[in-house]
Amino acid sequence: MKTVYFPVYTQILEAPVTIFEKLPAEVFDSPFFNDAVPVVRSKNSKRKELDLTAETISENRELLPLKGFIFHTSHCGSTLLANMFRASKKTRVVSETEAINGLLLSAIFYNLEEKILLKSLKIIIESYLRPLAEAEQVVFKLTSWNVFFIELFQKAYPEVPWIFIDRKTEEVVASLLKSGRGFVEWFYHPTNLLQNYFLDEEKQFESLENYLFAMVEAHKNTAKKFRLGNNLFLEYPSFPNKFESEILPHFNLNYSEKELEAAEDARKYDSKSIYKTPYSNLGS
Repeated sequence: MKTVYFPVYTQILEAPVTIFEKLPAEVFDSPFFNDAVPVVRSKNSKRKELDLTAETISENRELLPLKGFIFHTSHCGSTLLANMFRASKKTRVVSETEAINGLLLSAIFYNLEEKILLKSLKIIIESYLRPLAEAEQVVFKLTSWNVFFIELFQKAYPEVPWIFIDRKTEEVVASLLKSGRGFVEWFYHPTNLLQNYFLDEEKQFESLENYLFAMVEAHKNTAKKFRLGNNLFLEYPSFPNKFESEILPHFNLNYSEKELEAAEDARKYDSKSIYKTPYSNLGS
């Protein structure tokens, strides 16, 4: 089985270090990249560490084309959209990797210079563009709070189109309250650093629900602030109906009839399950 060194996670440090592992193409089949790593890694999987602040970007590497970024509010169907993209074997989807998350958290905790941050982000992203198996193109589905760094992504890749998926705030908050994951956990952080950084204010929220409302609205306002450029705003739950007519053309992608049927079929399953679980079987 062929393998390639891909970034797995970035240690949150003043000089961020990214851990790479030799992994097969199947690591991109899962709804979330890091969930798949322990499943597909071999017993003898090799790994290496890179100090991103010291690493240089190679201009001579053969890389797959980067077709687009997916930003979103969280709990809005973004994982479904990613699964619809990966219905084609020629499209590699990199979903919510901790390599990018760790780098951006390092920027928050250690106030990294923008030039270092830009270089490090490009090293990570372009490491995922290395050819392997049938992939011909790459789409990134980012963690929801990555939208607060949308300007950084635009500076790194100004010509690459992006999508923002929206959903009614009260529906997102209700779903987040049930999950208790992601930026929900920041409400319980020993300090208010993360809350204050993203909400641009020093404030102690009276309740988790109030905090989540503020965070979700901040996601939306940030996306709107940087709406100039090559973007497409979509809404849950209607956006899957626009997959062929608007979404694929926006990312300059062409799918065959068979691939479109596979993308439509993805809507029948629990989008976040690593296994194909029909909605009719959920909770049974």
